[in-house]
Amino acid sequence: MSEPSYPAAQVLSLAMDIGKCMIRCGAEINRVEETVMRICRAYGMQQTDVFSIVSMIVGTTRDKNGTETTLSRRVYSYATNFMQLERLNALSRKLCANPVDPASVRPELEEIRRDPVKLHPTVCIGYLIAAAAFTLFFGGTWKDALASVPIAVILWLIGSLVKVHGMSKLFVTALSSATAGFLAIAFVKLGLADHAGMIMIGDVMLVIPGLMLINSVREMLCGDLMSGMLRLLESLILSLAIACGFAVPILIFGAGGVSWI
Repeated sequence: MSEPSYPAAQVLSLAMDIGKCMIRCGAEINRVEETVMRICRAYGMQQTDVFSIVSMIVGTTRDKNGTETTLSRRVYSYATNFMQLERLNALSRKLCANPVDPASVRPELEEIRRDPVKLHPTVCIGYLIAAAAFTLFFGGTWKDALASVPIAVILWLIGSLVKVHGMSKLFVTALSSATAGFLAIAFVKLGLADHAGMIMIGDVMLVIPGLMLINSVREMLCGDLMSGMLRLLESLILSLAIACGFAVPILIFGAGGVSWI
């Protein structure tokens, strides 16, 4: 059975838009490139080459007539959204199994792209448990652990700004760190906690870009050196923003305002 014949530009455009959405959801670069190539192959393209980094995706495909088409997509922001990523994966698998008219797929892709980010309470509960557990793990008292809980809720709400409104991740990270630092010192000064430093340590674990760092190493091991280095650099910059954010309240109140033991 021969593959359906559709214009190469139309096929590649659809595949690139799916790939762009996948990057914005936090997908691995090699998975994005493979998805674009599989979709183009399912539509009968003879050859497809894709190059992608976290901020750009470029693809070239050649149809049966030898005509080559090149398109690019710029990615301005991205965040982790596994629910949306799963829907994109399901859509790409459906297209590979049954390559229908690309124009008929546009409404479904647009629906996935515009699907509002839902703030799940279970994620907030995870924030609370993690903050309290890390505070105790690093030597904080039960009062410190309880004080870290409302701070964790605030960090969850601030972090949601990245997903809901697409705000700068660097700015939101610095804001989260500074807010956590001020609140930790405030709880101690009000007598509601014992060690502001332990509360900071427990809450800082919530904003550390651990997933980004792991993905950067994974991509470099898979051969995507440029994308891996970009993610690694971004994780280091975010770590610097965390340090600067926590340094602000310490500098304002002085090192004596932060009890570590």
